[in-house]
Order: sequence, then C-alpha cells, then structure tokens
Amino acid sequence: MGDLEMNRMKLNHFAPAPVRAMAAGLLAAAFTATSVQAQSLGGFPIREPDAGSSSSSSSGGSSKKGPMQIIVDANGPGPYKTISAALDDVAEGGVVYVMHGVYNESIKLDKSVFIQGDRGPGSGVEIAAPMNAPCLTFKPKQGTAHAVVANVQFKAKINSGAAACVDVDQGVFTLKESDVLGSGVKPAVKINGGTVMLEKNRISAGSEGVFVTQPHSLSQSFIIDNKILQNKVGVDIASGSRADVVVAGNEIFDNLDSGVKSSGYGSAKLIGNKIRNNKGSGVILDKYAKLSLVRYNEIAQNSGDGVAIPFGVNGVIEDNDIVGNDGLSIFVRDGLEPKITNNTIENNKGDRCSKKDRRKGRC
Repeated sequence: MGDLEMNRMKLNHFAPAPVRAMAAGLLAAAFTATSVQAQSLGGFPIREPDAGSSSSSSSGGSSKKGPMQIIVDANGPGPYKTISAALDDVAEGGVVYVMHGVYNESIKLDKSVFIQGDRGPGSGVEIAAPMNAPCLTFKPKQGTAHAVVANVQFKAKINSGAAACVDVDQGVFTLKESDVLGSGVKPAVKINGGTVMLEKNRISAGSEGVFVTQPHSLSQSFIIDNKILQNKVGVDIASGSRADVVVAGNEIFDNLDSGVKSSGYGSAKLIGNKIRNNKGSGVILDKYAKLSLVRYNEIAQNSGDGVAIPFGVNGVIEDNDIVGNDGLSIFVRDGLEPKITNNTIENNKGDRCSKKDRRKGRC
C-alpha cells in the first residue's frame, strides 16, 4: 500500500469530518507530487540525474549499492551499533530497522530512506543528540529524495545551541508517531524547505514546537494530528515563509506563549484543531498573513485573545468555538480584516469591555 492510500486511510479514521473534507485533497496532491514515479515537486516535473537510465554506472553516476534492509541494535550481537553507520551503508530507498535502546548520536540524512523504530515491547528507541548538535538533519543530495522516520524518540540537550532538534532543509520528509523533545532555546522541529509531513507526533520543549521558514512558494507543510505542548509558541509560521501550511486535527496546548502564530506570505489553513490553555493568544494572524483560513477549531481558555489580528489580514474565520479566553474572542485592529462568520463565542472576558476600549486595544 502506498503513502497516498495510507495517509487517506489515516485521515479518514482519525480526523474530524471537516478536516477530512478540507485536507484530503491537499494530502493527495502532496504525496502524488512526491512519489518516486511522479518525479515532481510542487506540481512541476523534475528529472533527477540518470533518471530512466538502465544503470547508473553506464551514465557516469555512482554505482555504489548497499543492502536494502539493515537492523541496528545498540545492545545486540549484530555489526550495526549506530544508526549513522547503517545510513552510510543502506541502499538508496532502503529501510533501517532500529531496535530498542539509547543512541547517542546526531543523525544526518542525505538520501531516500525509511527509519523504523521497533514497535515491540520495551524501552523504545531514543536518539539523544550531543550538546550543540541536532538530533536529526535532513539535507538530501537530490531535492526529490524522500525520507520517512517513524516511532522514534528524539531528545536534544537542554540549552543546546543547535538550530533545532529535527531540522529539515529540503526534499520530502515525513515524521510520524514519534516524540521530539527540544532544547528549550531552539525549535523542536524546524522546516526550512521542501515538502514536509508531521503526523501523530508529540512535540514539546522547544522555543517553537514547529517553526516553519520555507522561503519557496512551491514548498508545503502538513502538520496533522500531533500533540504540540509546553513550547514557547506551539506552531510559528515565520514572516519569511511563502509555503502553503496546513495545521489540522492537532492538540496545541499548555504553550508558554501563543498556540499558533502565522506571519507568512503563503496560505495558512488551521482546521479542526484544539487550541487551549496557552499562556498567550490561541491564534495570532500577524502582519503578512494574507490567505488565512481558521475553521472548525476549538479555541478555548487561552490567557490572551482567542484570535488576535494586530494588523490587517485577509482570510476567513468561521465555524469555530471561541470560548473562555481571558482576552477578546477576536481582536482586530484597524485595517483590513478577514471574513468573520458563524463562530460560537461565549464567556471570553475581554468581550465585556466597552467598544471604545476595544478600539484602543485596552482589552
């Protein structure tokens, strides 16, 4: 069963109906575009070097081939004690199975590979990064390379100066069913480019849980069905980002500042999330957020506003439950404002302010 069909099944089973309706087509497009057969990125065909040739050696490419499957066991009798050694040897498109244990290393991925952590009973697979080193970096030699990492715990050193615990530079990258524990001062997951899928992970202890900085308009990020908690900001789409970002079906809670902050030029679709108990606003649509869609979310009991729009923003805010926030349900400063319709708004403390106070931003 291919990636597309698997993700359709997961979306249909786990996500709320509105999320399925809005996100299924986007997921299909992303995984169709990133399959090996499609050889395309963002809808534009891309031909990898030596594509279609009968052998890489006949066209001048590398003829190096390794095993398609390698088992890594830090505590076992086999030859592979580290994940890095297995990645050096495994063939392009191969699978690295990682048995239970603690792996004190920084993983560098530069090709298509599937890293699968052991699902059986035991302590789990933990990748503990050295000080000032990322837990995992994905920077493939070919931009269409696709890496998948599943069922792994990543742990950065506290106060580590590395750019992020999981750092994606380009290519196509999927992280699922994993635990990412950041350093506290850098992002837990940083997405710099490419097409990225984060699904059913637990992401915590970063300056940002997920920090999106993709500068290319063909880039895409899908942040779906994760638990994002105890970061400074849950999801931060930076002002320099031009990617399309889908944030759907997540629980984003107990972060020290806002739940979701969107400042990017690309479209940001927030669909069917539970955004609650954050110390700042639930959602901030900041200066450059022009194509925002905020729909079917539960935005509740945040210490700031439910939705804060400090600058003029185009978009749609509809069919949300905005309840019990300490600030306004929806704060809009002067200027353009999105279409706001059909939201359930109850018991937000700031809504008790006078209209004059609201205009002046006092509450």
